[in-house]
Amino acid sequence: MTRIILLFIAVIGFNLNSWAQPDYTKITFRSKIKEYKKSKPNIADLTIHKTEIKDIVTMLGNKFYEEEEIEDISERIWLSFIDPEKFDFVYRDMAIRTFPDWNKKNVRGEIVIEPSPFLAEWTLADGELAYLQKAFSLILSYYDLMAYSDDAISTQKSLEKLLYTKKMNFGAPRSGDWTNSYLKSANNSLAKKGLIALISNGYYDFIVCEADKKDSLTTLFNKIHWKFVNP
Repeated sequence: MTRIILLFIAVIGFNLNSWAQPDYTKITFRSKIKEYKKSKPNIADLTIHKTEIKDIVTMLGNKFYEEEEIEDISERIWLSFIDPEKFDFVYRDMAIRTFPDWNKKNVRGEIVIEPSPFLAEWTLADGELAYLQKAFSLILSYYDLMAYSDDAISTQKSLEKLLYTKKMNFGAPRSGDWTNSYLKSANNSLAKKGLIALISNGYYDFIVCEADKKDSLTTLFNKIHWKFVNP
């Protein structure tokens, strides 16, 4: 009975996180893009399959999300891959809120948002792989399974939000720390819990996963030319 109650509460929390609406009365929708791409991403030659998307989500999130939730997250990622425009329409509230500064006011005191965020990313992307990596990053970050930080201070804050590390204390960055060096230090603490932080090679997306899942995860990410390495 206790497990059923906890599961019910978890599902409610998941739904509130997924479907709570932004306050549209405070938002101005305006795009800087003159014309969106008419074509959809060509995934005919994609070497990663839909089931493997779910494998990634499962390895990153099965300690925190139920099977139904993992299935839902995986479906959303896949839809963002195959049809960005449809994703923006079906999951409009989520699409808006995947971007970290979606509710920040500009110098005029306005909140101005791109009306079709994932279609805009696809339009501006340098090919399918760049878009797939970006879409994947945005959705995984929305569910606190991935983070992006380009300095040590924001890396510390990101670790406080990631599901595996939100209850851990890593301490303040040292003078001269940057994303990689801070994560490298954090790995000393993570190793004691059987965890490891990995960062995308040449970029600032990073994940925390169980150490024994590292090879499986990196192999799957490599299928979209997304290389995760030790910091």
